Amino acid sequence: MIDVRRILDLGRRSSARVGVGLPTALLADARRKLAEQHCELKVESYDDPHLMVLALRNGIIDAAVRGTMSSAKTLGELKTEFDLKEVMRTAILEDSRGKPFLLTPVGIDEGTDLESRLRLVLSTLSYFSAAGWKLEVAVLSKGRAEDRGRSAEVAESLEDGEKLVQRLRKDCLRAEHRTILLEDAVAKADLVVAPDGVSGNLIFRAIHFVGGGRAYGAPVVNMKKVFVDTSRAKSDFMDPILLAAGLVSIKAGPRKRV
Repeated sequence: MIDVRRILDLGRRSSARVGVGLPTALLADARRKLAEQHCELKVESYDDPHLMVLALRNGIIDAAVRGTMSSAKTLGELKTEFDLKEVMRTAILEDSRGKPFLLTPVGIDEGTDLESRLRLVLSTLSYFSAAGWKLEVAVLSKGRAEDRGRSAEVAESLEDGEKLVQRLRKDCLRAEHRTILLEDAVAKADLVVAPDGVSGNLIFRAIHFVGGGRAYGAPVVNMKKVFVDTSRAKSDFMDPILLAAGLVSIKAGPRKRV
Protein backbone atom coordinates (compact mmCIF):
# COMPACT_ATOMS: atom_id res chain seq x y z
CA MET A 1 0.00 0.00 0.00
CA ILE A 2 1.26 3.47 -0.91
CA ASP A 3 1.00 6.02 1.91
CA VAL A 4 2.31 9.29 0.48
CA ARG A 5 0.61 11.38 3.18
CA ARG A 6 2.75 9.76 5.88
CA ILE A 7 5.96 10.74 4.08
CA LEU A 8 4.72 14.30 3.56
CA ASP A 9 3.81 14.51 7.26
CA LEU A 10 7.30 13.36 8.18
CA GLY A 11 8.61 16.08 5.90
CA ARG A 12 6.50 18.74 7.64
CA ARG A 13 7.93 17.71 11.02
CA SER A 14 11.48 17.40 9.74
CA SER A 15 14.36 19.78 10.34
CA ALA A 16 16.20 18.52 7.26
CA ARG A 17 18.16 20.82 4.98
CA VAL A 18 16.76 20.60 1.45
CA GLY A 19 18.50 22.16 -1.53
CA VAL A 20 16.27 23.16 -4.43
CA GLY A 21 16.85 24.70 -7.84
CA LEU A 22 14.17 27.39 -8.07
CA PRO A 23 14.01 30.97 -9.30
CA THR A 24 13.39 33.70 -6.71
CA ALA A 25 9.58 33.93 -7.11
CA LEU A 26 8.94 30.17 -6.85
CA LEU A 27 11.40 29.85 -3.95
CA ALA A 28 9.66 32.64 -2.04
CA ASP A 29 6.30 30.96 -2.64
CA ALA A 30 7.61 27.61 -1.34
CA ARG A 31 9.12 29.22 1.77
CA ARG A 32 5.89 31.13 2.47
CA LYS A 33 3.81 27.94 2.25
CA LEU A 34 6.25 26.07 4.49
CA ALA A 35 6.03 28.87 7.07
CA GLU A 36 2.23 28.75 6.95
CA GLN A 37 2.40 25.05 7.85
CA HIS A 38 4.92 25.76 10.65
CA CYS A 39 7.58 23.60 8.99
CA GLU A 40 11.06 23.72 10.48
CA LEU A 41 12.89 22.26 7.50
CA LYS A 42 15.43 24.55 5.87
CA VAL A 43 15.26 25.25 2.14
CA GLU A 44 18.50 26.31 0.46
CA SER A 45 18.44 27.85 -3.01
CA TYR A 46 20.79 26.80 -5.82
CA ASP A 47 21.08 28.00 -9.40
CA ASP A 48 24.00 25.74 -10.35
CA PRO A 49 23.37 21.96 -10.64
CA HIS A 50 27.04 21.19 -9.91
CA LEU A 51 27.02 23.13 -6.63
CA MET A 52 23.75 21.58 -5.45
CA VAL A 53 24.81 18.01 -6.23
CA LEU A 54 28.20 18.66 -4.62
CA ALA A 55 26.46 19.97 -1.50
CA LEU A 56 24.33 16.82 -1.40
CA ARG A 57 27.35 14.56 -1.78
CA ASN A 58 29.28 16.38 0.96
CA GLY A 59 26.39 16.46 3.44
CA ILE A 60 25.91 20.23 3.38
CA ILE A 61 22.28 19.51 2.55
CA ASP A 62 20.34 16.37 3.45
CA ALA A 63 18.29 16.16 0.25
CA ALA A 64 17.97 17.89 -3.09
CA VAL A 65 15.09 18.77 -5.43
CA ARG A 66 15.89 19.60 -9.06
CA GLY A 67 13.19 22.23 -9.37
CA THR A 68 13.46 24.11 -12.65
CA MET A 69 17.12 23.42 -13.35
CA SER A 70 18.13 21.60 -16.55
CA SER A 71 17.42 17.87 -16.41
CA ALA A 72 20.38 16.91 -18.60
CA LYS A 73 22.88 18.98 -16.62
CA THR A 74 21.58 17.99 -13.20
CA LEU A 75 21.36 14.26 -13.92
CA GLY A 76 24.80 14.44 -15.53
CA GLU A 77 26.15 15.89 -12.27
CA LEU A 78 24.51 13.08 -10.29
CA LYS A 79 26.19 10.49 -12.49
CA THR A 80 29.59 12.14 -12.04
CA GLU A 81 29.50 12.94 -8.33
CA PHE A 82 27.81 9.71 -7.22
CA ASP A 83 29.51 7.44 -9.77
CA LEU A 84 26.24 6.23 -11.29
CA LYS A 85 26.14 4.37 -14.60
CA GLU A 86 22.49 5.38 -14.97
CA VAL A 87 20.02 7.53 -13.11
CA MET A 88 16.84 5.64 -12.22
CA ARG A 89 13.78 7.73 -11.44
CA THR A 90 10.32 6.64 -10.33
CA ALA A 91 7.49 9.18 -10.15
CA ILE A 92 4.94 9.26 -7.34
CA LEU A 93 1.53 10.23 -8.69
CA GLU A 94 -2.16 10.34 -7.91
CA ASP A 95 -4.81 10.01 -10.60
CA SER A 96 -7.74 12.44 -10.79
CA ARG A 97 -9.68 10.31 -8.30
CA GLY A 98 -6.91 10.40 -5.70
CA LYS A 99 -5.55 6.87 -6.32
CA PRO A 100 -1.78 6.90 -5.60
CA PHE A 101 0.63 4.93 -7.74
CA LEU A 102 4.25 4.86 -8.89
CA LEU A 103 5.31 5.18 -12.52
CA THR A 104 8.59 4.16 -14.14
CA PRO A 105 10.47 4.78 -16.41
CA VAL A 106 9.75 8.50 -16.80
CA GLY A 107 12.97 9.76 -18.40
CA ILE A 108 12.97 9.77 -22.20
CA ASP A 109 16.32 7.93 -22.28
CA GLU A 110 15.42 5.37 -19.58
CA GLY A 111 13.90 1.89 -19.79
CA THR A 112 14.88 1.35 -23.41
CA ASP A 113 15.10 -2.45 -23.05
CA LEU A 114 13.82 -5.26 -20.87
CA GLU A 115 16.92 -5.45 -18.67
CA SER A 116 16.89 -1.73 -17.87
CA ARG A 117 13.20 -1.89 -16.94
CA LEU A 118 13.90 -4.88 -14.72
CA ARG A 119 16.64 -2.90 -12.93
CA LEU A 120 14.24 0.01 -12.50
CA VAL A 121 11.54 -2.18 -10.98
CA LEU A 122 13.90 -3.95 -8.58
CA SER A 123 15.54 -0.69 -7.51
CA THR A 124 12.12 0.90 -6.97
CA LEU A 125 10.90 -2.00 -4.85
CA SER A 126 14.07 -1.91 -2.76
CA TYR A 127 13.98 1.88 -2.33
CA PHE A 128 10.40 2.07 -1.11
CA SER A 129 10.65 -1.01 1.09
CA ALA A 130 12.19 1.34 3.69
CA ALA A 131 8.77 3.04 3.86
CA GLY A 132 7.09 -0.35 4.34
CA TRP A 133 5.46 -0.28 0.92
CA LYS A 134 4.70 -3.70 -0.55
CA LEU A 135 4.03 -3.00 -4.18
CA GLU A 136 2.08 -4.89 -6.81
CA VAL A 137 3.56 -4.35 -10.27
CA ALA A 138 1.64 -3.75 -13.52
CA VAL A 139 3.70 -4.05 -16.70
CA LEU A 140 2.44 -2.20 -19.78
CA SER A 141 2.98 -2.95 -23.46
CA LYS A 142 2.19 -1.16 -26.73
CA GLY A 143 -0.98 -3.12 -27.55
CA ARG A 144 -3.50 -5.72 -26.43
CA ALA A 145 -2.64 -9.40 -26.67
CA GLU A 146 -4.75 -9.76 -29.81
CA ASP A 147 -2.80 -6.91 -31.48
CA ARG A 148 0.34 -9.02 -31.76
CA GLY A 149 0.08 -9.40 -35.54
CA ARG A 150 -0.48 -5.71 -36.30
CA SER A 151 3.20 -4.70 -36.25
CA ALA A 152 6.62 -6.02 -35.28
CA GLU A 153 6.98 -3.22 -32.71
CA VAL A 154 3.77 -4.19 -30.93
CA ALA A 155 4.65 -7.90 -31.01
CA GLU A 156 8.10 -7.23 -29.53
CA SER A 157 6.64 -5.01 -26.81
CA LEU A 158 4.07 -7.64 -25.83
CA GLU A 159 6.76 -10.32 -25.69
CA ASP A 160 9.01 -8.12 -23.55
CA GLY A 161 6.11 -7.38 -21.20
CA GLU A 162 5.44 -11.07 -20.70
CA LYS A 163 9.12 -11.80 -20.14
CA LEU A 164 9.44 -9.01 -17.57
CA VAL A 165 6.47 -10.35 -15.60
CA GLN A 166 7.95 -13.86 -15.66
CA ARG A 167 11.30 -12.55 -14.37
CA LEU A 168 9.60 -10.69 -11.53
CA ARG A 169 7.46 -13.67 -10.56
CA LYS A 170 10.58 -15.85 -10.35
CA ASP A 171 11.62 -13.59 -7.49
CA CYS A 172 8.20 -14.18 -5.87
CA LEU A 173 7.08 -10.64 -6.68
CA ARG A 174 3.47 -9.77 -7.48
CA ALA A 175 3.31 -8.74 -11.12
CA GLU A 176 0.73 -8.75 -13.90
CA HIS A 177 0.97 -7.96 -17.60
CA ARG A 178 -1.71 -5.32 -18.23
CA THR A 179 -0.79 -4.87 -21.94
CA ILE A 180 -1.87 -1.37 -23.13
CA LEU A 181 -4.63 -1.04 -20.50
CA LEU A 182 -3.23 1.83 -18.44
CA GLU A 183 -6.59 2.32 -16.76
CA ASP A 184 -6.48 -1.23 -15.35
CA ALA A 185 -2.85 -0.88 -14.32
CA VAL A 186 -3.48 2.31 -12.32
CA ALA A 187 -6.67 0.95 -10.74
CA LYS A 188 -5.28 -2.44 -9.72
CA ALA A 189 -1.55 -2.01 -9.07
CA ASP A 190 0.90 0.18 -7.15
CA LEU A 191 3.83 0.35 -9.56
CA VAL A 192 3.11 0.90 -13.26
CA VAL A 193 5.93 0.04 -15.67
CA ALA A 194 5.72 1.81 -19.02
CA PRO A 195 7.03 0.15 -22.22
CA ASP A 196 9.86 2.71 -22.37
CA GLY A 197 10.85 6.12 -21.01
CA VAL A 198 9.17 8.10 -23.78
CA SER A 199 5.85 6.34 -23.13
CA GLY A 200 6.31 6.87 -19.38
CA ASN A 201 7.01 10.57 -19.84
CA LEU A 202 3.88 10.95 -21.97
CA ILE A 203 1.80 9.06 -19.38
CA PHE A 204 3.15 11.34 -16.65
CA ARG A 205 2.31 14.49 -18.59
CA ALA A 206 -1.13 13.25 -19.59
CA ILE A 207 -2.06 12.38 -16.01
CA HIS A 208 -0.56 15.44 -14.30
CA PHE A 209 -0.78 18.31 -16.76
CA VAL A 210 -3.89 17.30 -18.70
CA GLY A 211 -5.86 14.85 -16.57
CA GLY A 212 -5.78 16.72 -13.27
CA GLY A 213 -3.67 14.17 -11.41
CA ARG A 214 -1.12 15.10 -8.74
CA ALA A 215 2.65 14.68 -9.08
CA TYR A 216 4.70 14.54 -5.88
CA GLY A 217 8.11 14.11 -7.49
CA ALA A 218 10.35 11.37 -8.83
CA PRO A 219 13.02 10.14 -6.38
CA VAL A 220 16.21 8.68 -7.80
CA VAL A 221 15.93 5.09 -6.60
CA ASN A 222 19.49 3.85 -7.18
CA MET A 223 21.39 6.13 -4.79
CA LYS A 224 21.57 6.35 -0.99
CA LYS A 225 21.23 10.13 -0.78
CA VAL A 226 17.79 11.64 -1.36
CA PHE A 227 17.33 13.36 -4.70
CA VAL A 228 13.85 14.17 -5.99
CA ASP A 229 13.45 15.00 -9.66
CA THR A 230 10.66 17.29 -10.82
CA SER A 231 9.19 18.64 -14.02
CA ARG A 232 10.24 22.18 -14.90
CA ALA A 233 6.64 22.86 -15.92
CA LYS A 234 5.36 22.69 -12.33
CA SER A 235 4.24 25.90 -10.67
CA ASP A 236 4.17 24.63 -7.07
CA PHE A 237 7.11 22.73 -5.53
CA MET A 238 5.80 22.19 -2.01
CA ASP A 239 5.09 18.49 -2.51
CA PRO A 240 8.58 17.61 -3.85
CA ILE A 241 10.25 19.55 -1.01
CA LEU A 242 8.17 17.83 1.67
CA LEU A 243 8.65 14.49 -0.07
CA ALA A 244 12.43 14.94 -0.04
CA ALA A 245 12.47 15.85 3.66
CA GLY A 246 10.17 12.94 4.50
CA LEU A 247 12.38 10.48 2.61
CA VAL A 248 15.35 11.69 4.65
CA SER A 249 13.43 10.74 7.80
CA ILE A 250 12.50 7.35 6.32
CA LYS A 251 16.09 6.60 5.37
CA ALA A 252 17.38 7.71 8.78
CA GLY A 253 15.38 4.93 10.45
CA PRO A 254 13.01 4.85 13.44
CA ARG A 255 15.51 6.10 16.03
CA LYS A 256 16.35 9.26 14.11
CA ARG A 257 12.94 10.20 12.83
CA VAL A 258 11.46 13.41 14.15
